[in-house]
Amino acid sequence: RAHADCKQPAVPAGQAVEQQEQQQQQQQEAGTIDIKSPNVQEQQATEVLLRLQPKQAQQGSSAKQQGGQQLQYKQEQLPATPNSSSKQVQPEPAATVTGSPSIDMPDPYNLRVVAHSLGGFMTLIFCVQRASMGRPHHVRRLILLSPAGFHPVIPGMFKPVVAVWKYVMLFMKHVWRQQAFPVHLPTFVARLLTFKVFVDATKLPAVGDLVQAFAKLALGGDRSAWDRALLMPHYAAAGMPLLSSLQVMHFCQLYQTGQCQLYDFGSVAANVMAYQQSKPPAVSDAYHTLRGVPVHLVTGLHDGVIPPSNIQLHYQAMKAAGVDVSYRQFDYGHMDFTFSAKEELGYYVMSLLMRE
Repeated sequence: RAHADCKQPAVPAGQAVEQQEQQQQQQQEAGTIDIKSPNVQEQQATEVLLRLQPKQAQQGSSAKQQGGQQLQYKQEQLPATPNSSSKQVQPEPAATVTGSPSIDMPDPYNLRVVAHSLGGFMTLIFCVQRASMGRPHHVRRLILLSPAGFHPVIPGMFKPVVAVWKYVMLFMKHVWRQQAFPVHLPTFVARLLTFKVFVDATKLPAVGDLVQAFAKLALGGDRSAWDRALLMPHYAAAGMPLLSSLQVMHFCQLYQTGQCQLYDFGSVAANVMAYQQSKPPAVSDAYHTLRGVPVHLVTGLHDGVIPPSNIQLHYQAMKAAGVDVSYRQFDYGHMDFTFSAKEELGYYVMSLLMRE
């Protein structure tokens, strides 16, 4: 019989498909095939899975019940507080200002910072502010080259600016409706001509000597190589630096008050909004937060922008606050620390950076 089936002629593919469709249609009309929607099929599949895994579902529900019982037991074991009327646990208050923030885990950073002039003042503000908020500043050593902050003595060229800057700010505020504005050469042509004068000053020895003499006279006897400093790439026409008017105003405040403090916004309400007090806080009053961080102050004997007497005020305030601070003088002007530093300064800074 099997042999006879094998000898039957093959049915073409098209006819086989037609025959199969006709058979399915006849069975459907007879009611032998139950065609169901996809939703019904998914429901049946879910019921089959639940019947196949009854034990796992029971184990999961029992685990949830046990976990809820354990959590309820632990909550009952918590000691009651005097004011436990609310069900939620109130968060602890923020950490108060201490010498160094209390951190259980070791600090992943070990930073040694070298900063010059205004950068030194900004670094001091950053470290003091972070410690005051109870947050780590990650700094392990500070090397401050002629840092700003205390300015009882300023160059003669800056005194007229201090005298009129307050009125300049008022004029820009009420006339031009600008709270702050940049202090710079506004056009590319003006910056290009200024940089061209600097370049010519280096090519002509007489002009270079005049620039040096004028800088020494205007900047309180500063002996920096200003003719070379002004030829650095960031003084070119495309990227000449600028100042903020608020930066100049802050410098005027430091000179007029004689204190190393944050920016004064000019009104009690504005200061309270920024600092939660009527006057700006003095950075030097929080130098005790630098305990545990060695600080090395470096000044130039021929620095007319920030003379050694200003740096000594930092040293005295830190020493009184119990900070591990040192003081060193070099035969430098203000810009010589960055643009024409000699080997002796390099050896001194590197020896400090290599310390633990």
